[in-house]
Amino acid sequence: MAKLELILIRHGETDWNKESIFRGHEDVRLNATGIAQADATAEALKDKVFEAIYSSQLKRAMVTAKRIAAPHEIEVREKFGLVDINYGLWQGKRESTVKESHPKLYERWQNNPSKVKFPGGESVRKSWKRVNTALREILFLHGTGSVVIVTHRIPLKFMTTYLLGKHLEDFNKVVHDPCAISVFEVEGRQHKPVILNDSRHLAKLVLAKPKDF
Repeated sequence: MAKLELILIRHGETDWNKESIFRGHEDVRLNATGIAQADATAEALKDKVFEAIYSSQLKRAMVTAKRIAAPHEIEVREKFGLVDINYGLWQGKRESTVKESHPKLYERWQNNPSKVKFPGGESVRKSWKRVNTALREILFLHGTGSVVIVTHRIPLKFMTTYLLGKHLEDFNKVVHDPCAISVFEVEGRQHKPVILNDSRHLAKLVLAKPKDF
C-alpha cells in the first residue's frame, strides 16, 4: 500500500507567545524570531517535494506556511478547520490575569482540560472534533507523497494525540514548540511516528527552550 509522509509544523514565535498571552482566534503576527524560525524551517525542508501545504488562515500560521512553501513554488491551501482553539474571553489576556479572573476554570484547564469550555469561546471537545475532522479530510485527499500542515499549539496537540491512537484526555501530554517538526508515516489507518517535536534545524538561532504556551 502507498504511504503518505505527513509533516506537522507549528507557526513561528509571536510576542504573545513570549509574554504568555492567550492567542486563539486573535490574528497575531510573527515577531522577528518567528520569521527567523520560519526561514530556518524552510531551509531544512527545501529539498523535499510536497504534494500540498495546508495552513490555518491566521497570519502567524499562514506567513510561516508561505515561507516554507516559497522554495517549492506552490500555493498554501487555507483550511479553517486548522485554526487555533477559540479561547473566548481569555484571548488577548495574560496567563497571570486569567489565573486571577477565572481561577477554577484555569485550574481545570491545567489539570482536566478535556472538560473545559472557554467563556465566549469553544469547548475543548468541539475544537478537538473540528481539528481532527480537518486532519482526516486531508488524509483522505492525499494517499501518497509529502503533505505539510502548519497550525497552532493546541491543534497540533490534538492531531498528534489522535495520530498516536490516544484519547482527548491525553492531549496536554504532547509538546510542540514553535516551528518544530513532527513527521508521521501514514498507511491506510496506520499512523507511525517518525519524529516528534524536532527543533534541531533551529539550533543555529541559539534560542532559549520555549515555554509550552
